[in-house]
Amino acid sequence: MEMLRIARKTLPDYGEIIISANGSLINSETARKIVKEIDSISFSVDAVSRTNLSYIREGSDLNLTTKNIEMLVKTKNEAGRDFKLGLEVVILTDNFLDIPRMVKFAIDYDFDFMMLSHVVPYAKEVFAKSVYVTLSEPTIEILKPSLKYGWDLVHKSTLELFGKTYGVEMDAISTQLVRSFWTEGKKKDYWINLPLFLSSTEKLDALSLLKEVFHKSQKIAHQYQLDLKLPNLYPDAKVRKCPYTEKKTTVIRVDGSLSPCQEFMYTPPLYVNTRKKDIHEIIFRNITQRSIEEIWSMEAYVNFREIRRDIAKNIPWCGDCPYSTLGCFFTKSNDVDCYANKPTCNECLYSVNLAQCNI
Repeated sequence: MEMLRIARKTLPDYGEIIISANGSLINSETARKIVKEIDSISFSVDAVSRTNLSYIREGSDLNLTTKNIEMLVKTKNEAGRDFKLGLEVVILTDNFLDIPRMVKFAIDYDFDFMMLSHVVPYAKEVFAKSVYVTLSEPTIEILKPSLKYGWDLVHKSTLELFGKTYGVEMDAISTQLVRSFWTEGKKKDYWINLPLFLSSTEKLDALSLLKEVFHKSQKIAHQYQLDLKLPNLYPDAKVRKCPYTEKKTTVIRVDGSLSPCQEFMYTPPLYVNTRKKDIHEIIFRNITQRSIEEIWSMEAYVNFREIRRDIAKNIPWCGDCPYSTLGCFFTKSNDVDCYANKPTCNECLYSVNLAQCNI
């Protein structure tokens, strides 16, 4: 509470205080204090079925969360102070078919907005429950003819190339088809990641269902004027933005360390493109030693943001690159990429709006 009071007192008039919570720790006294200071509060609820929620988040209590939401809505109405109430949902294989029900839940409890995000997997088990691929949609369209052949296409084209090397006459149909993918990709300025595509057929099927779910959810939200913020279904290597650079936002850790984004605050592993990626923290000084203004103006931090102002041009997107799926050195960590950026954001799920951040 003290942090809220200090923030409200020191922020300029246009400053906003936004809170994300799971709703389990809010009581009537906390609610009354919170509503005096905040501009927005959102609750993270990944299911509106008790069974499903307890399965997704062990120990979660939907009854308690619902009760606390009702209490906060009541407190908001009594306070007469305008602030936004939101619902945050992380999309998983366990819950995506229930998204329309969650939209109705948000409407029933008079939420102002609902934000959905694909999961950022910090564990292999969570990656298995993700409902997206990192292939650009144009690349997916180019590669769809390969579904007829599956992995045989890769095996046969490999044999054809070896046969040619050793002077063995073989039918080159498979090789020609793979080359046609690259030719089409080059025309549209996309790389072709056939191994990832063939490894992702189940996720592609789930994405077809998710597209229908999004459409149904949008219709319900529009009917009741709920601001529904959806992530992209597919990434696009040529349409990328760094949300922190775009919104001139920085992150301050509990120990005062200043980081460019929440993904670089700590050192969790990231599971992306079917493998593990080591994330190393990126810290630009500490606010106990330098002012935020001084750190923001540091040459290293200025250059970091400048590169990300045109991230699609300056930083590669590894989702479309076959080497990334097959263990490329530059994808083992966020230290450096094949364009020599140090550090890199070459597999950032936020940059392609698969993951969304409430900033």
